[in-house]
Amino acid sequence: MQNLLKALSLFQSQCEPITKSSNNPFFKSKYAQLDAIQQHIGPHLGRNGLVISQPTIVLDGAPYVQTNLYHVETGELMVSYFPIVVQKQTAQDYGSAVTYAKRYSLSGLLNLVIEDEDDDGEKAMSRDAAPPQKEWLTDKHKDWDAVVKRAESKNLDIAKLRQFYNISKAVEAELTKIKNG
Repeated sequence: MQNLLKALSLFQSQCEPITKSSNNPFFKSKYAQLDAIQQHIGPHLGRNGLVISQPTIVLDGAPYVQTNLYHVETGELMVSYFPIVVQKQTAQDYGSAVTYAKRYSLSGLLNLVIEDEDDDGEKAMSRDAAPPQKEWLTDKHKDWDAVVKRAESKNLDIAKLRQFYNISKAVEAELTKIKNG
């Protein structure tokens, strides 16, 4: 295990923070995509004689992503498990859950730093500013198409949506019709 830990230490000293560059319009947040993380860390892993594999497995009847970190020369191994949590039993939801589990398992095992774009520390400051006001969700809103797409895939929770938007009864009825439609 000594060789693996030495190589992991070198990897961590060389691997710069990864910027969250992808947008999730539904939750108005940013994240680092799995492929961006893999491309970012790949050269550092190779340079330090490390390789990753991430099979999906079943433990005690539940699905997991098993992230394996190998030291190529010695075969030393470090393993991490992350549960695959699926809300709805569709192939798309399962694929999204696997990707999510891979991203977080990989980040945790390698102790990756994933940061937002630089904001000069503004987010870390606890200021007495009023919380942002929720916008009204209408067919003219910039997120409308993403919300409709989610409704069409039967993966829309109106109660959760209300956490982010003000929703009129007419819009709720329209989205419910699309979802059930």
